[in-house]
Amino acid sequence: MTASPTVPGPAPPGPRDGRGTANVADYALDPLGFLTRAAREHGDVVTLTPSNVLLAHPDDIGRVLVDRGETVVKLRPGVRRRGGTGFPLATMNSEGVDWERKRARLRPAFRSGRLTDLAHAAREAVARLVDTWHDGQEIDVHEAMSDLTMRVGAEHVAGRELDSRGRILAEAVGAIMRLTSAPRLPRWVPTPVNLELRRALRALDRVLADLVDEHRPDGGTTALGRLLESDPPPSFAEVRDELATLLMSGYETTADALTWLFFALGEDAEADGRVAEGGRPGGEGTDFAGAAAKEAMRLYPPAWVISRETVRPFEAGGYVLPPGTVLGLSQWVTHRDERWFAEPASFRPGRWLDGGGPAHRYAFFPFGGGRRGCVGAAMALREIEVIASALRARVRLELVGADGVRPRPALALQPVGVRAVVRRERSVPAR
Repeated sequence: MTASPTVPGPAPPGPRDGRGTANVADYALDPLGFLTRAAREHGDVVTLTPSNVLLAHPDDIGRVLVDRGETVVKLRPGVRRRGGTGFPLATMNSEGVDWERKRARLRPAFRSGRLTDLAHAAREAVARLVDTWHDGQEIDVHEAMSDLTMRVGAEHVAGRELDSRGRILAEAVGAIMRLTSAPRLPRWVPTPVNLELRRALRALDRVLADLVDEHRPDGGTTALGRLLESDPPPSFAEVRDELATLLMSGYETTADALTWLFFALGEDAEADGRVAEGGRPGGEGTDFAGAAAKEAMRLYPPAWVISRETVRPFEAGGYVLPPGTVLGLSQWVTHRDERWFAEPASFRPGRWLDGGGPAHRYAFFPFGGGRRGCVGAAMALREIEVIASALRARVRLELVGADGVRPRPALALQPVGVRAVVRRERSVPAR
């Protein structure tokens, strides 16, 4: 490893030279557009505020993601997330030795050997959901995908279905997404959104407490088993935070990715047909569905921006950034850069087939990367592939009002307005 630079230099360029509150206001009003314009107009290293810098080049993104806490960290020691929605005891919100211990504890629950069980659960969930639909029925695609991923995710993480309690989890996720998708007053101010959030989180605590009480030893197969059967077991507060982040992040981001995928397929008949064919007996399996899933996550990454903070001077693009600089890495920006993807605004699943992909390793990072990359990345991608091919083999989703669809950048990139009419396929595979 080369030595870190020690002397910060002049600040990188940026909108309004990175001064004042106007950039903060512009970001709040249109985060995706603001970051896209900032990178296009000012380059790969952009000053957004005196302490916030956007990094858009894969070289710099890769160095940030693979850093082992020597130069950049996710959270500085002693710092907790503001707002009360961060679940601070969870692995994803931990740092250093504490993070390593928690990550090692959970990792076996996401081993590759569980992919077969996950695929089976996903196919069963698809069959059960599709059996409730009738030909010509109009559905909210995101709501349907949320039902599916809630069912599959809870079985994988906790070893059981949530049944009606899944709606409570969905409401908590919805409240947090609404809270994080718009400027807001502090959480202690009793606004309608803040009051809704408090109610949702109290209800969520009750659901998670029930899951803990109902758990039966499973040998540490599930994530809940890994938590409760460790010696010594963690406190309920830690179990709650871990369960909340695993269920909420797995359910919401996977539902978002699936919805965006079906939106993209609804506008590309050829790709749509290939995904459907792959789900039928004798089809090509999930190869094309996997390529389509990656392409949808390139265009509409559920994690659309992540951040790290420098604890030592950090060099990027010829600039030396001082300690305390918050580094923004935007999947939305880098995934749509024509330097790494030909026709970046087009949905082209074929770019991922036959060993294809981006021209740079870190031009595509929907699950982050490095040692802090998503522990469930392989399972999430597999779940998306299986659900997409199994569902399309049974029904076609005919988009309604596609022109009104828009992304809502909250904690995840939520699809708004994706509706479809269900059309039964003639050939339906057996369960």
